[in-house]
Amino acid sequence: MSRISVITGGASGIGRACADVLAERGDTLVIADMNAEGAAKAAEELKAAGAAAHALALDVADDTAVEDFFDRVESEIGAVGAVVHSAGILQNAMTTERMNREEADRIMDVNYRGTWSVNVAACRRMKARQAGAVVNLASINSFTALPIPSYNVSKVAVKALTEILAVEYGIHGIRVNAVAPTYTITPAIQARIDSGHRDPEAIRDAGALKILVTPRNIAEPIAFLLSDAAAAITGVTLPVDAGYAPNTTYRSYVAPVEGFGQ
Repeated sequence: MSRISVITGGASGIGRACADVLAERGDTLVIADMNAEGAAKAAEELKAAGAAAHALALDVADDTAVEDFFDRVESEIGAVGAVVHSAGILQNAMTTERMNREEADRIMDVNYRGTWSVNVAACRRMKARQAGAVVNLASINSFTALPIPSYNVSKVAVKALTEILAVEYGIHGIRVNAVAPTYTITPAIQARIDSGHRDPEAIRDAGALKILVTPRNIAEPIAFLLSDAAAAITGVTLPVDAGYAPNTTYRSYVAPVEGFGQ
């Protein structure tokens, strides 16, 4: 039987791209998303392409729902071997004074607590089998300060939690890693571009490679981290950022750089 891989936030964006890539590698997919209709559509498209795919609704911020979800997957589909935790919500740029408490709490509930709940529920079940792999979605925000206060903090927390879980579950043969994407042209980011809250030219210019990063660009490294090729890698948050981090640091140098761009 093929490996059963759960993808939260799998109805669209990076999660959907992960489903495509893992399907190509022969995994049986469980698409989990708050958008039940979107999850069902993704599963139907994957099945039409020849993959084994299932769809279940899931609110990752609801601890009880997360436990019930994994119970159902394991009883009805089979033992979970891999998890991509892609579910999360964004925030528009603002100062900490402008951010309201309700928005801040919701972002932390989904982005941090949801990661904790999904990871622990999955790893506890994997522990019985002494094997498994998880990849979380951190962010370039996990490494620096940006003016999206609650989102920034939530993604720093995801990076730290990934490292903690890697240690706690490594003794049971479970690897826990994360990827840290740059701005990726998902439907959510595209909507913000369309509304004027993101500038695609600025996004392109932010990285050393001067490209717009696609969901597939993120999904391929995730598939690697879930694979046996990464058997000795755990507790890592891998930047997949088109060179955003080095470009930002390099360009912050305050003196002219002779010959740059020639």
